[in-house]
Amino acid sequence: MYRVVENFLDPVEIQALKEASTKCLNTAKTTYRDRFTEPHLKSLGAAADFLGDPEFEPLLVEEWSFHNAYTTLPLLHQDRDEDLFEATGRLSFPACSCVLYLNIKDLEGGRLAIGEDIIVPQSGMLVLIAPEVWHEVEECYSGTRHSMNYNFWDVPLFSS
Repeated sequence: MYRVVENFLDPVEIQALKEASTKCLNTAKTTYRDRFTEPHLKSLGAAADFLGDPEFEPLLVEEWSFHNAYTTLPLLHQDRDEDLFEATGRLSFPACSCVLYLNIKDLEGGRLAIGEDIIVPQSGMLVLIAPEVWHEVEECYSGTRHSMNYNFWDVPLFSS
């Protein structure tokens, strides 16, 4: 259903992702397999292990970032192809969703809830989430919660 990997990112990787996250703050960006960066590939390796498929080669990664000072954090949801759902009502899910925590400081609230389990974010942590799993982020009351989120897709995304 999910896996937590503490200390997945080192400080250099965190800084690089913070810089990259400005391009996809609260908006999805798509990167195809031939343009995967080192953070994509490292996360993909963890996702392949989580899925039990060392040969896992997604077509693309959908990525976006959240920072509680600038964006609204998601309520209860499943990661899915939003455009497909809006256009047709059909559901399609990524093969694996990843949450990479870039900056967690003095955080009150903002925990990740997966079912009955509560995950307390830590800088450098990775959370891998299986397809169709419902999850949500609690309201942040204070502090900093900055994450980069990847959805690895093994099927094309819908485009209208």
